[in-house]
Amino acid sequence: MKNIRFEFNCQREVPFYGHLCNQYLLNEQYDVTIGQSGNNYFIDAKGVQSDLERLADAIAEDFLISSWLIKPQIKLIDSSNGDNKLLEHSPLQQEYCQHCQPQFGDNQAKYFGKIDYVCHCCHAEQRIDSRHKAIDLVGAKALLQELETQGFVNLPTADDKPAVRLSYKPNDLMAHNKRQQLVICNPNNLNAHFVVNEQQVFALSSIEKPLICSRPIDNHPRLTDPLYSICFANTRLLTVLCELLRQRGIDWVYIDNINNPELTMMNAQWVPLKATVNNSTALNFASDKQPLHEDAHLDQYAVHWVKDHIEVTAHVCDTQQSEQSQAATCALHAANIGVKKAKNCAALYLSDTNKSRIVTIDSKQKVELFFELPTLPDNGYDIVHQIDSSPQKDLFEKFKRQYPDDYLALLALKLTGPTNNIQSLWAIAAILLGAATRNTDMKLNKVQLSDYVIANAMHHKGSNAPRIDFPLTRGEAYRSLNWCKTLGSIISFRLADGDNIEKLAFGMHDSLADYICNWIEHLDQNISIKSVVLAGSSFSNELLGKRISMRLGKNFALNANQQMDLEGVNIAVGSLFLQQRRH
Repeated sequence: MKNIRFEFNCQREVPFYGHLCNQYLLNEQYDVTIGQSGNNYFIDAKGVQSDLERLADAIAEDFLISSWLIKPQIKLIDSSNGDNKLLEHSPLQQEYCQHCQPQFGDNQAKYFGKIDYVCHCCHAEQRIDSRHKAIDLVGAKALLQELETQGFVNLPTADDKPAVRLSYKPNDLMAHNKRQQLVICNPNNLNAHFVVNEQQVFALSSIEKPLICSRPIDNHPRLTDPLYSICFANTRLLTVLCELLRQRGIDWVYIDNINNPELTMMNAQWVPLKATVNNSTALNFASDKQPLHEDAHLDQYAVHWVKDHIEVTAHVCDTQQSEQSQAATCALHAANIGVKKAKNCAALYLSDTNKSRIVTIDSKQKVELFFELPTLPDNGYDIVHQIDSSPQKDLFEKFKRQYPDDYLALLALKLTGPTNNIQSLWAIAAILLGAATRNTDMKLNKVQLSDYVIANAMHHKGSNAPRIDFPLTRGEAYRSLNWCKTLGSIISFRLADGDNIEKLAFGMHDSLADYICNWIEHLDQNISIKSVVLAGSSFSNELLGKRISMRLGKNFALNANQQMDLEGVNIAVGSLFLQQRRH
């Protein structure tokens, strides 16, 4: 007889794991106890080798991969300290598991297209929207006929939510600062269209069915954008529709308004860019210190202090109420709510929507602003005027003569706001690197231009790259960036080696990471930095996050706030700790 433990260590709650532990406890064919410590789940079992092997096979089949799973393991234990009590967990959100998906989602299965198929494992049929349940296989085929006829189809929805749209053509996202999203209909052909690594494939297949960023393969005949957000079907209806499309030889279609979580890789682990909170559940975060404010309402979140924890629920508002000028400080506070007497910490907050800043908190809990990205001109004429008025004027004149078409493209550039972010700087740099003239399919919008730089940097093989200048300017209260000199540095390398765009794009990422590391090391000399918080939606650029994490991680403990997100819940929670709040 042996005592063994099946353990699933996770970085945050995985409700389905709690549900499965309860299922095994209630299953009379297994003699087990269960338990949970924080976000770690375990099943303890005692038995002979053959029984334990049978149990191990069942657990391996049932416990689907989660994006939050850090390390599953099986180990011998002296005795069990599990319990016979059911675990409490948040409501399940998923609509299928590996037991029911082959039954309703495989065109060869008896119950193909039966969206209300009863599953003994995940019980998802109890959570499916009634409008979806009403659709049978004939109805699903009718939706696809609508897609064929008009080029798009809106799927049924409830609660006045925006309808999920499937389309054969790219969605109009010009005004929304979003990249195109695709749902993969044939996962077996994923590698025929996208460059993905093993971690990304596991994430796409995970319980959470996230959106992740990927670049298409070189010279793809139809996918001409630099980067795409891709996902697998997350609902039963969408699973059936994707299977019908796969039968027709379609590997992917455009999708919009899907609610899959958008994840990015930070410091070797997945982190959500922005957590979603629905009306049926709340997010709770333990805090050993009482915040300075009882509640806050920001963007789509309502935040409340409840005895010993902070509760986040859904909030409906017409306009974004984010603490834009203090978002970096909010991120700093949120990352430290579980840290006793948080001090000597810096927050590197790079955002596409709020002010990108570096803020610090010292041993006396004093928060100070060290750096803030400047607001860049939002049109080409003003950009050209400022460069012409800077010491980079002569260098820029050479650029005009050598690359006249790129110069004209720069004059025509219009950037949607806000422009005080890395994304806008990368978009301007993309024009200087020839994005508008080297790629005739390139649209001159901020997302595609920024993605052009990121995708080219991803292409670069090796670690050697040009050293791009990111020099600081010093104001009365804080430092900023001399962006004209940065662009001048990029122009200089383009003039010297105009065809090596990939190497130059990588150099922009690597050099910025190096400069940031130098700035944090400077702060370390003044206030002895113990840890660095990484936050903000600009970290959707995984390459930049990877270079920054690699450099900073050599000398500092990194905190990517894996309990919350990079920009959303963390800003709302952190606002409870602000000394002064804007109203």
